[in-house]
Amino acid sequence: MLINTVILFLRDALPIFVLLGLVLAQVRISFNMLCTALISGLLLALVFIRQVDSLGSMFEGAGIEISLWLLNVALYFVVLMLGHSLVKTNKAFCKPQWLALALIVLIIIAKGSNFLLYFDGYLNQANALQSMFLGILLGAGICLSLAVLLFFFVTALRSRFGWSAPLLVLLIFASGQLINALNLLVQVDLLPTSSVVWDSQWLIDDESEYGHLLNVLIGYVATPSRIQVAIYLAAIVLPWFYYQKLKGFSHFSRGNTL
Repeated sequence: MLINTVILFLRDALPIFVLLGLVLAQVRISFNMLCTALISGLLLALVFIRQVDSLGSMFEGAGIEISLWLLNVALYFVVLMLGHSLVKTNKAFCKPQWLALALIVLIIIAKGSNFLLYFDGYLNQANALQSMFLGILLGAGICLSLAVLLFFFVTALRSRFGWSAPLLVLLIFASGQLINALNLLVQVDLLPTSSVVWDSQWLIDDESEYGHLLNVLIGYVATPSRIQVAIYLAAIVLPWFYYQKLKGFSHFSRGNTL
């Protein structure tokens, strides 16, 4: 139970902590707004759990997988919008603060649902409460420590390199979550399986602690398919070149205006 709880934190809770560290290092959010986003995300995650039976009967039994996939797709596109607002603040679609809050709510729903379902199933087992409590303390400590380290790391990157490096880190994280969500479509046969590009199980196993950590941070998969590699690279490279071009155009426009 102890190990299962820690692994659950690394798999489902850690992405929430990581996103908090990455976002708070780039966008200023008041404490009240942050608490509102956290509570809203938790409440919506509870609503999502209550609708599991209804969702499971939709789309020929693939409703839950499709819903979780759509949440991760929405998370990625909100990251793209946030990047646009950080690069071109004068003509942003929406204020960065609101986009950051939307990201927090989305990832709590997407990742917090499995987390809450796990504890709901084991909460009534008296013999498991002590191990689960110790696992919560250990897992929460690991997640919080990593989030704090990421916050200071991204803050240092921002002070040295400006907007570009922190935004690239956030884009890599969001692309990793998008790749992880593709497995949901493969499970319900909505996405065909393709040949494996490489196998790095001998180096870092997917099910190991390091495998879970790298999967959350960069979307690491020991045996990625061609579709995963192609989408992962496109999800990072295309927006990155767009932001670079957008920033260069903004500087050129200001130069002509002056």
